[in-house]
Amino acid sequence: MLALLVPGRAAPPAAVADFELPRWPSGERVRLHDFAGQIVLLDFFASWCAPCEVASRELEAGIQRHYAARHGNPHGLQVQVLSVNVEPDQPVRTGEFVRRTRASFVVTDDSSRLLESFGQSGIPFLVVLDGTAVRPAAVPGAAPDPGAGQFRVVYRHAGFEGTRVLRRQIDLIGAAGQGSVPALTGPGVVPGSSAGEVPPRGVPVSSKAEVDSELLWASGFFLANTQLRYEGSRGGTGWDAAFTHASHDMDYQPNRGVDFFGYKTHLHEDSFSLQSALRQRVAEEWTVQGSAGWTEGYPNHRRVWIANRYRQKYDHPGFPRVPPYREPDPRQRSVSLGTRWEYRPTVAVAELNAGYSHENSAPGYEDGTNRLGGYQLMRGRENLDTASLSASSENVLSARLRLLNKLTAAKTTAREWRLGYEGSLNLAVGERWVVRATGGFARERPQFEAVFGGVTAEWEPRPGWFVSVDGRGYSDSGEIENSLPITSAAPPLDS
Repeated sequence: MLALLVPGRAAPPAAVADFELPRWPSGERVRLHDFAGQIVLLDFFASWCAPCEVASRELEAGIQRHYAARHGNPHGLQVQVLSVNVEPDQPVRTGEFVRRTRASFVVTDDSSRLLESFGQSGIPFLVVLDGTAVRPAAVPGAAPDPGAGQFRVVYRHAGFEGTRVLRRQIDLIGAAGQGSVPALTGPGVVPGSSAGEVPPRGVPVSSKAEVDSELLWASGFFLANTQLRYEGSRGGTGWDAAFTHASHDMDYQPNRGVDFFGYKTHLHEDSFSLQSALRQRVAEEWTVQGSAGWTEGYPNHRRVWIANRYRQKYDHPGFPRVPPYREPDPRQRSVSLGTRWEYRPTVAVAELNAGYSHENSAPGYEDGTNRLGGYQLMRGRENLDTASLSASSENVLSARLRLLNKLTAAKTTAREWRLGYEGSLNLAVGERWVVRATGGFARERPQFEAVFGGVTAEWEPRPGWFVSVDGRGYSDSGEIENSLPITSAAPPLDS
């Protein structure tokens, strides 16, 4: 099933009427108008949302405690962060989330009604409310008078832009009567809001570096992969770069039934690759992205094995090299360009990407005959060019359900178009249970077809520990083969 879901978007309100929510965990009823005359920051979160944890932790330290220590913003207005939990069915995880983030004032939004009133269902979602014109109720805890005023929305944003951006908004509230200056603009700023007196200076900057290593050992071979990765962003611009070193070690064992000239040997090959990407947000919902890559060496251990088979057969130490055999020098270059459309921020995303790669492969060889009937070694195509196109959509259907669909098409030199589809479904079936299902197919004329699918069930007995059960299946018709009894093309596979 391919689904590109575009739920109707309700118009976000410019003002918020009084609402009442239970405080967590006491259940005490809390009204918005209890904070009359103050500035309120709504932080919508759920315990299973990793970006929410980052945002809530920084909001507690960089907003709540920051303004509490200064007795309000520069104009003396008190600031209160309300952490709004949209997942009331996971109290244990919510408690762990609150403990880790140190959120001090948590309320529960049953059925996400308050979140949906802003036309949103994705999190983290932040709203800054200006309550300076709201009069408090005559009796504390009582319903406000009809003419008590409303909290005005001065900032709303799906995603976390950093506390510096939020503090600029908060610090300007209360200065409306000090002069008329141009209104502030930006992705989260509500036009005409009282926070827009002066434009902000500077943009949020972040950076991260990672080192990751993977080792795989089995009978006869050892694989090692190490990656250095750097990621950064500045405002609407993001970039990353990764350098990878892969080492392939294996003991080659010839098949004596068909490989009469092969001999046992140990193989070692290193490969190096560099990948880089650049992303530029051109509008609130649109991002342009590009990437480039370079690889020197064999892309996987299967290619190392096959190349050695040809080397031993046509460049045997005891026999002269058979022309036109030559030692392979595999390498690859690739580029891609695409766009990302968040047609519902953090909830529904569509991507379109086009790519091109040029590969100097380790070609295959076949024993054949020339026009005179004599022996001739035929080398396969060495330079391969591939053009590809992919379209995908990812949709958060509910607080527990996420759907991903992806279509791909690729055309390689001297081959037909290969078309493919992949879909996945992520379902949180309980407080500690998650089920992930994947499936798809690929097809290329004249005869290649493949289908695959899998299901993973994951159980978290305690935070930080999990147990998973995974089942996968794969079947294909085999790569396109010729009529020769010995070929490097892969046979049909059922797994």
